[in-house]
Amino acid sequence: MASPSDSSSFQWLSVGNVVSAGFRLYGANPKQYLTIALFGTLWVLLPFIATIGVVLFFATVQNYYAALGLLIPALIVLYLYAVAKYLTNSALIARLAFGELTNQPESLTDARRYVRSRQWSFLGAAFLLSLIYMSVSIIFYIILAIVIVGLFVSVIGVQIFQNPTPEALSAIIGLFILTGLLILLLLLVFFTFLLWFAARFVSVEVLLAIEPGVTATQTIGRMWSLTKGSAWRIALILFVTFLVTLPIQLLAQVVTGGADAVIRAAGVSSGSSTYTTLSILIAYVMGFALSILVLPLWQIIKTVIYFDLRSRREGFGLQLRDRGTQSGPQL
Repeated sequence: MASPSDSSSFQWLSVGNVVSAGFRLYGANPKQYLTIALFGTLWVLLPFIATIGVVLFFATVQNYYAALGLLIPALIVLYLYAVAKYLTNSALIARLAFGELTNQPESLTDARRYVRSRQWSFLGAAFLLSLIYMSVSIIFYIILAIVIVGLFVSVIGVQIFQNPTPEALSAIIGLFILTGLLILLLLLVFFTFLLWFAARFVSVEVLLAIEPGVTATQTIGRMWSLTKGSAWRIALILFVTFLVTLPIQLLAQVVTGGADAVIRAAGVSSGSSTYTTLSILIAYVMGFALSILVLPLWQIIKTVIYFDLRSRREGFGLQLRDRGTQSGPQL
């Protein structure tokens, strides 16, 4: 690793460089990344398939309901284990991308062995982040409720019940409009803040997959420190990445719509259970395929962001090597 004093010799990445670097890394080994994404996504599907199986069983047999006391905890454990496996596979993509960025590629076996040793740390970090986001959301909705209730109590109550004149009703209409605009403004502020807040923790699982000796809690704190002063730039990178993947999502919607049209053309009524089942199945298949396709890109983009932050703050050199050469051009 380069020392901080050498950081000026490394080229920091612009927003466009980060996204293009992500695509270059993805294109260097797409088969490996897609295979990992496939198995990770399959793990997420497992508890839902099990849940559907349990529901269909009890709906058909309509007996043995006492077994639910054992099945529900088992499904919860299965869900947590599946999420941990999904996060581990996602982190595996990041760790492999790390090796490419530092021109020190790691074998799939070694990388998998390392991330598996931190499987429950990935789940713990995700759980802590969920609690943080939930707390922030609850605080916002409490503030929003206080503002709305305060407006209605202070103005509507007085004018309607004490002085129900046409002028008062006009004022009430104006108040409704003002309240609606205020709610929209607060929602805009909240989602902007949430985007900034999410950018501060964008690469938590990447950091946990790379840096040894850190716990889930320490990882969150370190990520907060690394992203200081860079949150809006990271948010812009994520937004650009979303725009780049948008055509793929639109294509998936077009394919889903085309499949629906084919089903109707085959004579299946749009109100029948067969049509509903086929439509849901097609939507899930397309969502499954889309998830597999874009997961590696997002993980690689987050990895490049992490390394760029390291290079800016700690002089960590970034290099993307070209296949077939000893070393590639510096990013």
